[in-house]
Amino acid sequence: MANYVSLSQTLTTLLGLDRPPVAVAPVDTVPKGVPIFEGVSPSSCAFWRQAEKELFAARDADHMNCPIGAMVMGFELTPEAKEGLQRGLSMMCEVGYVKPEEAAQIPALAKKGKAMLYGPLSNFPIMPEVVVMWLQPAQAMLLREATGEAEWKSDVSSKIFGRPACAALAVASQGAAVSLSFGCSGMRTFTGVEPAYMLAALSGSLLEKLEPQLQRTHQANCAMQAFYDQQKSYFPFKKSGG
Repeated sequence: MANYVSLSQTLTTLLGLDRPPVAVAPVDTVPKGVPIFEGVSPSSCAFWRQAEKELFAARDADHMNCPIGAMVMGFELTPEAKEGLQRGLSMMCEVGYVKPEEAAQIPALAKKGKAMLYGPLSNFPIMPEVVVMWLQPAQAMLLREATGEAEWKSDVSSKIFGRPACAALAVASQGAAVSLSFGCSGMRTFTGVEPAYMLAALSGSLLEKLEPQLQRTHQANCAMQAFYDQQKSYFPFKKSGG
């Protein structure tokens, strides 16, 4: 059984999270003892908030109220959901929210399953496909530094997106270290997450080495903060004649 207690504590402490990191993984067979979600959800992203509180599995059918989210999470859409997807995309194009050519480019999780396992990272029983966190800009910067995503390279690219926010999970699943979304209006509505936060999706493949990397990055930032504080005390901003 996987053990992510220490990593969850490190992420929470060093990033200063006020919401626990959540793990997500597609499964064909629900692990023994994990309860099956019973109820109604308006979207896939709504499950992330419930997963802050408990470990559970949600079936493919539980995701169909949001066809775009179900598609991004890698599920085969029911005929009704396919019709809903077309209606939704048509409406989005009509109001100018998305362009028609974008629809075919929306990514899906690399790994597929018959259900999705959700829960706090601290007691997740298997390797997550992605880890979901709600971050403010300074927290996002620290995470990207720890994973090497903030390094200057010859190929400068930014894995920061807008809508749909759940696509960040798919991008991380397909190989990105950290994928960020500013957060679409649907995500804000269904999760209730405040505008000050953005969505971060961390590839599960990075978890084994992340803790020491994050600790080193945190120490480096503490050293730089001390330097900047000293610099500010030596040269307080003052306009001449002001």
